[in-house]
This record gives sequence, C-alpha cells and structure tokens, in this order.
Amino acid sequence: MSTGPRASEREDARRVSEVARRAIRRLDLLEYVIFAAGAVLALLGGAAIAWVFAGMGLWDFRSAWIGASLVLFVVPGAITVIRIRLEERAEARRPVSNQEDDDG
Repeated sequence: MSTGPRASEREDARRVSEVARRAIRRLDLLEYVIFAAGAVLALLGGAAIAWVFAGMGLWDFRSAWIGASLVLFVVPGAITVIRIRLEERAEARRPVSNQEDDDG
C-alpha cells in the first residue's frame, strides 16, 4: 500500500497552487491600480482646491496644491489604516466559537 498522494492528487494540488498564485498576482495589480487612482484623484482634487484658494488670494497655487493634495491623500489613508487595525483588534478579542457539525 502506498501512503503518499497519488499522481492525480499531486497534479490537482499543482493546478490549485498555480491558480492561487495567478489570483494573488492579479489582486496585487488591482491594489496598485486602486492606489494610483486614489493618488490621481487626490492630485486633481488638490488642484481644484488650490485654484479656489489662489483665486481668493489666500495662498499661491503651488503651495495650496501640494498641501491640499497631501491632505486629500493622507487623511483618508490614515483613517482607513486606523479602521483596519481596530477591526483586527476586535476580531482578535472575539472568543473562538465552537462550530457545530454539519450533520446537525
């Protein structure tokens, strides 16, 4: 009797591993695209705010654009990071529930 996995099981495991690696690469790429889109939106929003402030004579356009863009990018990012950490802490504090058998 053989105690190791059969060839078909090894092939199935290899395929599953390949599909998982491909999915991880695609999700990583999607993460970078979303990050870049957020940066572009922060720059555009910062430019709009700077245009208003420069028109009012409060600040020069470049300084206002840099400041507003940073605020529009950093503040939502910081809020997101804080929320994720709070959720992780709450999840870690939850007791592990006893799962019932599927049979009933």
